[in-house]
Amino acid sequence: MAEFKLPDLGEGVTEAEVDRWLVKEGDTIAEDDPLVELITDKATAEVPSPFAGIVKKIHVEAGAVVPVGTVLVTIDSDSTAPEPPGSSPTHSAPARDEAIQAMPPVRRLARELGVDLSAVTGSGPDGAILRSDVVGAAARAGRGQVSPAAPDMAAGRREPLRGVRRVVAERMAHAHQVVPPVTHVEECDVTELDATRNLANERAPDQPRLTFLPFIVKAVIQGLKDHPALNASLDEDAGEIVYHDHYDIGVAVDTPSGLVVPVVHDADKKRLREIAAEIDRLAEAARSGTLDMSELRGGTFTVTSPGPFGGLMATPIVFHPQSAILGVHRAIERPVVRDGQVVVRTMMNMSITFDHRILDGMTAAKFVLDVVKLLEHPAVLALEA
Repeated sequence: MAEFKLPDLGEGVTEAEVDRWLVKEGDTIAEDDPLVELITDKATAEVPSPFAGIVKKIHVEAGAVVPVGTVLVTIDSDSTAPEPPGSSPTHSAPARDEAIQAMPPVRRLARELGVDLSAVTGSGPDGAILRSDVVGAAARAGRGQVSPAAPDMAAGRREPLRGVRRVVAERMAHAHQVVPPVTHVEECDVTELDATRNLANERAPDQPRLTFLPFIVKAVIQGLKDHPALNASLDEDAGEIVYHDHYDIGVAVDTPSGLVVPVVHDADKKRLREIAAEIDRLAEAARSGTLDMSELRGGTFTVTSPGPFGGLMATPIVFHPQSAILGVHRAIERPVVRDGQVVVRTMMNMSITFDHRILDGMTAAKFVLDVVKLLEHPAVLALEA
């Protein structure tokens, strides 16, 4: 008998969640056959079997969170499954269509709603099937809907708090308990910035497309250099504020399985187009579930930008142990006063939520105002960047 234990996954990971077993007890598997899907620190990975043989016992149920070293499954590597009539004794685990590109949470949702993924056209990168594709397919088939006549809790659909959503919930709850947050909001006139990026995109259509976000990251870096308390963290055990000498900017990305915050490392050493390309690469990897663990670690400051869904204002939660997070909200045209005249400008609200143990409101306000000034004058931003 061979025992397969949860391996040391590195990067300080001490536990993992069993998302889904790809075999069942009694299956015959070959070495390197898909065995189990694990979720660790916002990353999902399919783990192959290190042994060939018969699956004798699965020790950990799907949904359980276990520490490194836990025995996950026992495989009888000395046994051979009986040969079915008319066939050879090969791998009898459930067949998987490797051509279907869908993250594990999307596959799970499809199973819950009875949707055949092979019949769904994916709208994600490279044809990847997204949560919205599955929900749409279920709606067209008349499945996956909760009866409006039964609004009580017992009649609704329930699903376990698992995977990325569980990790997000735990981190947000911890941050809310530990960090005394304060939010400061400023307006930003992005009319000139919008014209600048549109012109840049027209002049270089083959280059990475410039959204507001790369400019914002550049302005944030300059603001952090002038206000280092925003690029700091609190070491509670040592009773010390750690002022970081590098600028690794986390960028929040919405994925089918929840919010993920990949990091643009050494953002201060990258040019504008390089930042744009790196944000695009990280966002695509986050949505397809292919981020490396190192791409999720080491952030010193975070920007969250929901784009057209950003609303007028929000109070984002600090990504502990960082000292602050910048919320970038929807850019819309609205009337403002300029030189005594009412004119229409493209305006955006920016909110900074910060850890009041590390810095005070005046420092946060000065930081945001400096970021705003640079964004309102993109030529100056280009000179300083």
